[in-house]
Amino acid sequence: MKRFGLIVVVIVAVLLAGCLAPKVNVKIVPNPIVITAEGLLDNDFFLPEIKLHLSTSGISFSYTIEEANAVVLDENGDPLFDPKVVEIDMTTPIAPGIKITETLPAISVEEFFDFDESDLDIGVPIDDEQYEELKKQEFTAYYEDNWQGKVYKLVVNITGKNPTKDEAEIRFE
Repeated sequence: MKRFGLIVVVIVAVLLAGCLAPKVNVKIVPNPIVITAEGLLDNDFFLPEIKLHLSTSGISFSYTIEEANAVVLDENGDPLFDPKVVEIDMTTPIAPGIKITETLPAISVEEFFDFDESDLDIGVPIDDEQYEELKKQEFTAYYEDNWQGKVYKLVVNITGKNPTKDEAEIRFE
């Protein structure tokens, strides 16, 4: 009987301490996100595939996830655009140890680059066999002068009963 009483006391203490508070944890993969001039050209200015690893902790029969939002911050911590918000508005039971991986939709970064292919001084017509190689050389020079070495930050927030967030570096190498 003493053992049962001790177990009850431990369970109540854990619950009161918040150890079993429900939460959805998020982790951005890869971290860091590495961008290169060649990678941008090869992928039409889309970021490499980004995944969110979600895991649960705690216990709840009605945990509400309101939304997920993502924003990219520059070197000064200023947002490059308004947060991209995905309304989720879902209520779900939570049990510890559930793991889910979600792939983010392809993210174009073309709007961040003040770059227009028609501004390049390539010197050959677009249908010339050397055009692509010369375009690559010109863009690489532009990239190295304007972007290489910069480090930005991707921040993903999951809002709900217990909000959570993760950050990943975006490195222009």
